[in-house]
Amino acid sequence: MPKTSKTPQPPKGTRDLYPDDLLKRRYIQNAWRDASLRCGFDEIEGPTFESTDLYSIKSGQGILSELFQTFSGKGGQETLDKLVERGQADFALRPEFTPTLARMYAARAKQLPKPCKWFTAGPYFRAERPQRGRLREFLQWNCDIIGLPSDDDTPEIRAQMDAEIIEVCTLLLQDFGISLDDLTVGIYDRRAVELEFELNGIPAEFYGATMGVLDGASKMKPPAVLKQLKEIGLSGKPLDAANFMATWIGYEEGTVDTSTSNFVEARSTAQTQIMDRLLNVLDNTGFGGWCEVDPRIVRGLAYYTGTVFEAIADGERAVCGGGRYDNLIELMGGPPTPACGFGMGDVVLGNLLDDKQLMPEGQDLMEAVSRKQTSIRPEAFIAVPNNDQENKSAAQSLTAALRRGQESQAYLNREDRKPWQQDRYAIPPLHTRTSYKSTTNPGKLRKDADAQHAKYFIEIHAPNKVELTDMDKRESITHPTQGSFSVNPTDENYIGTALRDLL
Repeated sequence: MPKTSKTPQPPKGTRDLYPDDLLKRRYIQNAWRDASLRCGFDEIEGPTFESTDLYSIKSGQGILSELFQTFSGKGGQETLDKLVERGQADFALRPEFTPTLARMYAARAKQLPKPCKWFTAGPYFRAERPQRGRLREFLQWNCDIIGLPSDDDTPEIRAQMDAEIIEVCTLLLQDFGISLDDLTVGIYDRRAVELEFELNGIPAEFYGATMGVLDGASKMKPPAVLKQLKEIGLSGKPLDAANFMATWIGYEEGTVDTSTSNFVEARSTAQTQIMDRLLNVLDNTGFGGWCEVDPRIVRGLAYYTGTVFEAIADGERAVCGGGRYDNLIELMGGPPTPACGFGMGDVVLGNLLDDKQLMPEGQDLMEAVSRKQTSIRPEAFIAVPNNDQENKSAAQSLTAALRRGQESQAYLNREDRKPWQQDRYAIPPLHTRTSYKSTTNPGKLRKDADAQHAKYFIEIHAPNKVELTDMDKRESITHPTQGSFSVNPTDENYIGTALRDLL
């Protein structure tokens, strides 16, 4: 066999990972898993390839150009002939996880809990042009909440579920030491965008295609945006709307006079009705400061039906993105099921960590990867045995605080602090769950905690009256001087301090 004159190279858009490279990727994977578990998500996995039809059901035939399609060589010429005839293979390597998740949920919808909180992280494949932040093979982390906690489908419940999805994403960013100066989470709502489309003359049949154009508009110059809008069929009167859309997303070269349109009124109404509840929950859990309403966030995929969001750092592609998709489970043969979720790839995230000097190296990297991971078993379960709104708000705030942990003063005082340092937390982040059941019966709430195998049960009767129970010993725990505990982190009897000492 003749010797090759050139050293073989890896396929374009893939990576060779040597020991240090693999440790860095493991550092990211561990952080993904920790954030998911602390926020009460259960881990699942699916196959790395699926039926090609599964992806075309969700995204249409256009998705085929983005797939690495595959077939078995054992089929011989007959298989090849069939492939040529159909223009597609029977199977494709997965480009994303949402279709698999929808298929899995639809298969067991009647037996699964509501809501169902799932996460997964693994390899994905897309046949597209490699560039900074985008490869053909990559890792992706997905978190999804499927179904609602009760049959009472209200805007408040949906806002809570949407906020939890944004919370786990933002919690992960904080874990990595990413700050508000590095990144912003832009949020909006597809229903608000459609309302503005309607009020400004864009026909309903153009909504999906227009969303796709606007999704990439921030990376294009105004003439290119208008050109794409014309190419999808907006002409004549709708062309005025196209110019309006170019103005709406922040450009100044549109020809529509927005002062005479319904622009301000439409946006104000949509934001007030749709966004306020979500923003209130995010503020209550301490993550509101990361988020800003951004009408340019539309997400190009057609299956989004409500809230959409992206975490965006200057000079990079979106670090992650997602939103609400209420029709996809039904499309896969399951019952009508509201759902929301997001995906985060390791490529853009890795670039951001490197640029901000937030990726450990050498001994620090080894120590960080070796660190004990979050408990799979819930460490705390929070319940509110009455319908008092103040106590519900306190439960939301405490749940987020326990998941986030409390950083030590010594760490905060250090100018050269790094997120992997051993003394970062005075109170470490905890795997904390809460009840989604509508009941306020203490016995039923404890039964819910038992079913999820929680170590400690927390009942909030008032912000400064919190009861704690050891679920293994079935024993009540009291504070030595105050008796009950508090949700306030500055109080001597803060419940987080007690949990730290017990665990």
